[in-house]
Amino acid sequence: MQLDVRDARPKSPDKESGLFVASVEKAFRVLDAISDAKTELGLSEIAARTGIGKSAAQRFLYTLHALGYLNQDNTSKGYRLSSKLLALSGSYVSADILKAKAHPILEEANRRCEETINLTILDGTDVVYILRFPSKHVVSVNLAVGTRLPAYCTAPGRVLLAPLERTKIDLVFAKSDLIKHTELTETDPRRLHEILAQVRRQGYALSNQEAFVGDISVAAPIFDDQDNVTAAVNVAVPFPRWSVAKAKRQLIPVVRDVGKAVSKALGWKA
Repeated sequence: MQLDVRDARPKSPDKESGLFVASVEKAFRVLDAISDAKTELGLSEIAARTGIGKSAAQRFLYTLHALGYLNQDNTSKGYRLSSKLLALSGSYVSADILKAKAHPILEEANRRCEETINLTILDGTDVVYILRFPSKHVVSVNLAVGTRLPAYCTAPGRVLLAPLERTKIDLVFAKSDLIKHTELTETDPRRLHEILAQVRRQGYALSNQEAFVGDISVAAPIFDDQDNVTAAVNVAVPFPRWSVAKAKRQLIPVVRDVGKAVSKALGWKA
């Protein structure tokens, strides 16, 4: 049986819905106004550009400034976007560059091995699928771009967790719901640390039906120009068409080669 797991695609916002938070919309209106101005704006200008009353605009500005998303000039009292907010857009740009560099390399690898190949990044306790080329054959699990899976029980997740400091890994485990998705899922933090140490030593990860029954996955790291693990590439194949031994023999070289090729495209020098 083929399992189809898809992300929820956001629809156009219904402002009449009880789920719509008007204050959040107004906060983004303030940020958009400052961004569009390309220069500092004072309270009166922001209120005029957003259509928000001065009292409410002042509260939004105070909150965004307190949270570190806006800077305020001590003399003019004007507001501008802070580096914290710009870092958010920088993350998006980085992911976009990553996908652009990885796309032709993963596409070619998919064409040659004819199996599902994915590009993933770590986001909190999860891996997020940002690029995907499906198998030419029947697969056991069909994921969509944007799908999130727990990092602790997936091959790409373990590749992305392995280089982190132990305290950060422990924090991920503490925030994760360490449940058994299948009978083979490892949930013991001590054993998971041992698995991550092995991943660090060997330079790849293999997950045998730990996230989904019938899904074998191998993954390798992708490095950026600062020698940091920034993403993971993985190939997923179905059991019993593939065995663990066959996956190790035939697919580990594939993910390693793809990982190195994408890393070099990102400026990795090692």
